[in-house]
Amino acid sequence: MLWLLVPAAYLLGSLSAAYWAGRIKGIDLRQHGSGNLGATNAGRVLGGRWFAVVFLADVLKGAAPVAVARFLTSDPWLAITVAAAAVLGHVFTCFHGFKGGKAVATSLGALIALDPLLAGLTFGVWMVVWVLGWAVFKAARSAAVGPASVVGALAVPAIRLTLTPQPWSPQERPITGFLLALAALVVIKHHSNIRKMFARS
Repeated sequence: MLWLLVPAAYLLGSLSAAYWAGRIKGIDLRQHGSGNLGATNAGRVLGGRWFAVVFLADVLKGAAPVAVARFLTSDPWLAITVAAAAVLGHVFTCFHGFKGGKAVATSLGALIALDPLLAGLTFGVWMVVWVLGWAVFKAARSAAVGPASVVGALAVPAIRLTLTPQPWSPQERPITGFLLALAALVVIKHHSNIRKMFARS
């Protein structure tokens, strides 16, 4: 019965806060801005307040099901699979043609439930890069989100491998492998941002 949390997490992840925020304002975000159903596009099109609302909702989509899984069982595989399902639901939402967000906020939520210290350090890296992007390099605040997300994603496995004494031990291997896959997914979903960064350079 506990494994029913996996499809439940996918369905929860598939609920797009960005889509419904746009609908509240009378627009379809898939046809505005970047067309992405994520917090950044919601903020770009609808304003900063909606960025915060959508960001928090997306974080909760990742954190809640993983927290429930960890509360109900000590099996790390269930928590990891639930986390993956929530993130994949956000990215490939079954309610909107399997085209959703870029996995950042929901991944952060899952990470908060799996490893709060790692989540906090990663968010710190994200904030530093984001602030540098708009304060030092004069990028628009929404444009600075993409580079910050890529660097933050790459920081996750780097911090994990640095802080965990034996990250590839049988006990630690599942979470380490999952975090590497999660970082790769975020980077792949930001391929257009990466191309733009190299084009500017």
